[in-house]
Amino acid sequence: MGAVTTLNMAARFSVEPKTLSLQEGLPFWIFWFLLGIIGLLVLFIFLRDKELRRRIDFFFLSARHRSLQLHLRRQIKRERKRKSLLWVEMGLVVYQKRLLLNDAEAIFTSLDSLEKKKADLQAESLKIQQSLDYLVNVRTSPPLSSPKPLSAQPEESSSPADSVAATEMSRKVKEEIKSWKRRRAKIEERIKDLEEQERVYFLTLGRLSDTFRVPEASLDPFYQKIDAINLKLTHLEQRLDSLHPF
Repeated sequence: MGAVTTLNMAARFSVEPKTLSLQEGLPFWIFWFLLGIIGLLVLFIFLRDKELRRRIDFFFLSARHRSLQLHLRRQIKRERKRKSLLWVEMGLVVYQKRLLLNDAEAIFTSLDSLEKKKADLQAESLKIQQSLDYLVNVRTSPPLSSPKPLSAQPEESSSPADSVAATEMSRKVKEEIKSWKRRRAKIEERIKDLEEQERVYFLTLGRLSDTFRVPEASLDPFYQKIDAINLKLTHLEQRLDSLHPF
């Protein structure tokens, strides 16, 4: 009787794992089966709904157009900047050669005044640099000591008063160096401001020379480059205009 009971229990335990594993596996397959059916339904609705397809196509098309518009605008901005730089270089040539242009004499006079101011400031900056070099040499050079006779008694290398005087001198030299550097920085700022004013005048002269096309051999390479840029700008602007706004 005990042997039969043991066999029944063993048979029951051997069958239960298979039943449990089968029951645990059913939800997994059912989930993927239902997910597949849902996907097929969505695909079927998408294929039949023309309005939905049109909206999706419109979304991707508008995104692509916006990206292309940004790219074209960046290219146009870059080409216009190149053109402005060429105008500045042309204006410098016109000023140096004193080429005849409408309303150019007043610009030449203003540039002459700016050049004189800039030359004066550069000369002052050079003097300040020389003073700074001298002060740096004084600060870094060791103090000269007078020779002592051989019969003299050995003394201390420096007294406390000498040390205080040397420290005070070093402090004054540092303050003077800082003062000169501040002054030089202000002069450099003024020089940059004058150069920016000159750039505006050069840009105006370059535009004038490009408009009237002054017959000057040194300007011919600039004319060729500007013509190429203008052609490229026309092409880019036409492409930009052909894109529908979204």
